[in-house]
Amino acid sequence: MATKKRSTVRKEVKKTLLEQLKNKGADVALFMDQIEDYMAMWDLKEQLIEDIRKYGIRTPDGKDNTSAKQLPIVNRQMLALLKILRIDTEGVINGDEDEL
Repeated sequence: MATKKRSTVRKEVKKTLLEQLKNKGADVALFMDQIEDYMAMWDLKEQLIEDIRKYGIRTPDGKDNTSAKQLPIVNRQMLALLKILRIDTEGVINGDEDEL
């Protein structure tokens, strides 16, 4: 299975979130802005993962990699925002049958 580019995945994530807002009738400026905040956290999460892959849990100088500590915090914030926006997996059908 080919790996998708980060930019492609980002677009798909944002599109899915916006579709869920629209389906709930909540596609108003306030909530759309919250999706932008979510996507900023998504970008940060991806950067943290990249840093951990590059340097590992410890940096070359032997110190703890702060990215490893920050990643779970960012993930919790992302999940909290989804919960507040009431975006969940209920009723979601995956259209990508190739990936099963």
